[in-house]
Amino acid sequence: MYAAIYTRNARPNAGLFQAQCADCKRLAAESGFEVVGEFHDDGHPGSGLDQLLALARGGNVSAVVVRDVNRFGRAFDAFGRVMTTLDEVGVLLYIVGEGRLTDTQRSVLGLMRVLTDCGTEQPRRGLRP
Repeated sequence: MYAAIYTRNARPNAGLFQAQCADCKRLAAESGFEVVGEFHDDGHPGSGLDQLLALARGGNVSAVVVRDVNRFGRAFDAFGRVMTTLDEVGVLLYIVGEGRLTDTQRSVLGLMRVLTDCGTEQPRRGLRP
């Protein structure tokens, strides 16, 4: 089975980049995956994430490995968009220190996303409880 690795740093940092890669490669090997792609972004998720998702959409990997979910972006909507894409194409997500993201973990993260979205909505005028 094949996996791709995604890493991201807030700003260029070779040491952090290498540590993320090493952690992800270790988890991929422990999980029985052959790494066929490595993608990286500095700053906000960008072309590296786009390339990773294109690889997943193409059916070329069965798993994505990241150090933590914040690599996809700090906002839940960014994570939600990535998970929607991975779910649509049947690609599993593995997180360093956690292993495979389970259905229960996905549900909890989804609920957190909904709660976050509700907290940022503007109240409607004229509605009473």
